[in-house]
Amino acid sequence: MEYQNEMMASATKLTVSQFTQAAARTCATIYLDNQAHDPNIVDNLHMTTGMVTEVGELVDVFKKNLAYGKPIDWVNVEEEVADVMWYLVNFCRINHINLEKALYNNIQKLKVRFPDKFTGEAAINRDTTKERVELEK
Repeated sequence: MEYQNEMMASATKLTVSQFTQAAARTCATIYLDNQAHDPNIVDNLHMTTGMVTEVGELVDVFKKNLAYGKPIDWVNVEEEVADVMWYLVNFCRINHINLEKALYNNIQKLKVRFPDKFTGEAAINRDTTKERVELEK
């Protein structure tokens, strides 16, 4: 109950950790009767196909705007972004990936790739060895 009150008090501001904890509550583990393999395989498939599905719904909003002139429903866009995040944080939780660390490492990698700012040349001529060093820290 205390957790729910805390969540409601800061409903507009959630940390990645708080969102992960809240998302885990509604994440079902899928078991197959003949599951002789790692149970995470089924959950990983569930989470990754869920991400792809939600990204597809997000893309559809912009496709309909471009192709048919349908106005963008920004409330729906926000919902789809959050749905993608729901699947992402659960994927990370299931696989023991520290999402905050992964986000930090991604920025460090991009600093190696683009020391000053984005350039097309730097994007094409990447030093993946140096980038990997940053990712493994």
